[in-house]
Order: sequence, then C-alpha cells, then structure tokens
Amino acid sequence: MLKKPTNLKKEVFRILVFLIICFAYVYQKPIMTTEKATGYAVLCLNVPPKELGIKAVDINFDDITMEKLSIDTKYGFFNQFTNQRELSVTLKTKKGEEPTVRMDAYNGKCLEVTGPLN
Repeated sequence: MLKKPTNLKKEVFRILVFLIICFAYVYQKPIMTTEKATGYAVLCLNVPPKELGIKAVDINFDDITMEKLSIDTKYGFFNQFTNQRELSVTLKTKKGEEPTVRMDAYNGKCLEVTGPLN
C-alpha cells in the first residue's frame, strides 16, 4: 500500500513537467517571418474574409512595398498570460494608398483591415 502514493507522486510530477513544457512552447511559439506576413496581408486584401465586410482589392505583390510591421500583444487575460501576438502590416501601393492589415502572428488569419481601401 505504500507504493501507490509513490506512484501517484511520480504521475503528478510527470503531468506537471508535461504541462510546464507545453506552456513554455505556447509562450515561446515562433511568429511569421516578414515575407510571410507581407504575403498574407496581400492575400487578405485580394481575398478578404466575409466577416470583415470589405470588398476585394486587386493588388499584385510586385505593386506594393511594406511600409511598417509591428508586433502587438493580443488583448485578454488568456492571450496576455500565454504571450499571444498579432501583426500589423502597413503596405504602400503604387497609387499611394496605405492599407493596414492586422493578423494573427502565428497563422496569418486576417483580423482587420484599416486604411483607404475599406
């Protein structure tokens, strides 16, 4: 009967170590590169998600330059606790327009588009 508490302690320790490793991975998860972020921003403008309620804009990758890229912390307790980030990419078109695309920093999901295009 004394062996069961010892096994229980080992299992609790293993679970705790596993949870710490998982939390460390989620906390330090790598974000997208600048090139990927620019590509996803152009894709978001060409094929915007329906929930944004904006019209598609025909922009070629060669017609834009990246003006600004910023990495921001997402709002909310869980997002701040797990260090979740989002990217804001400001592009400049040859016509002089400067749309800003806000997206998830890990998978490129388009969250919001601001600027003269919407």
